[in-house]
Amino acid sequence: MNLTTPPPVEDLDPDYAERIRTELVKNARRSERKRSMWVPVLAAACGIGVITTGVVLLAESGNGPADLPAATPPTSSPSPAEVQKVPAGGSPRVSLDLGPASADDAREAARKCLAHREGGNGAPSSAVPADAETATVHQARWLKLLPGEGGELRPAKDRMLAQTLTTQKGVWAQCLDSELYQVFDPAVAGIPFEKSMVLNAAEPINGQWTISEIPDGRSTLLFAAFSFVTMPDVARVEVRIRWTGGASPWYGVPVAAGGGYVAASQPGAVNKRRAMEIDFRTFDKAGRQTFSGIEYG
Repeated sequence: MNLTTPPPVEDLDPDYAERIRTELVKNARRSERKRSMWVPVLAAACGIGVITTGVVLLAESGNGPADLPAATPPTSSPSPAEVQKVPAGGSPRVSLDLGPASADDAREAARKCLAHREGGNGAPSSAVPADAETATVHQARWLKLLPGEGGELRPAKDRMLAQTLTTQKGVWAQCLDSELYQVFDPAVAGIPFEKSMVLNAAEPINGQWTISEIPDGRSTLLFAAFSFVTMPDVARVEVRIRWTGGASPWYGVPVAAGGGYVAASQPGAVNKRRAMEIDFRTFDKAGRQTFSGIEYG
């Protein structure tokens, strides 16, 4: 599917239809350059459909975490009241996890990932492909691809390799297949990665959302992706979409070493304009829920 030539939009008023077409073209062009994604050390302007939640730290101050700035509230506004208030237990749970990648597959993807000189939102990286040979891989797993991933109604493949790693020089990277999705370079930031995040037991997760509504004939495909870091005790993250017609399943991924990526998708939604909420929650190793929140589309 070529999103630079948007599909026809039916049964919508002309102004709204034109806005959808415009957003699709902008998102497609941004995707061709590299997806605009959150990086802990840089608060870049992310454009349509990308919402940063939590805090971005620019420099270490004073005596440590107690002196860090307060968390920045989400930049989005609550959705209309027509969004369905489906109880958490009213949605089935679906795992996106397809198992661990082999060391060879992870290393090959990491070489290609670290060949990029900047992350998805333009953050610079000093890592080179050879760093993949000695990097510490925190987690490398295959994840199921959902409709809407990469702006495609029907992705050409059914899985991707998601991994997080740290090079010997301390560059922290999140790679999706061969794409450098997030990067944190202490040589640029002046502080190590573990001091870049403001997380605590009350709010143990922080990251960036990519939220999309893609016209699909007479209905809409709703898609939300969350690239995140967490407190060390978080072992699983789940998300679901609620809209004017109901709720998607809870889609979940295992978490190791405090970083990951998860997405939710709802094809065939008949949705009122931009009326969407995304629930997210965390669990510890014992399976106990430790946090829940809402992001507004």
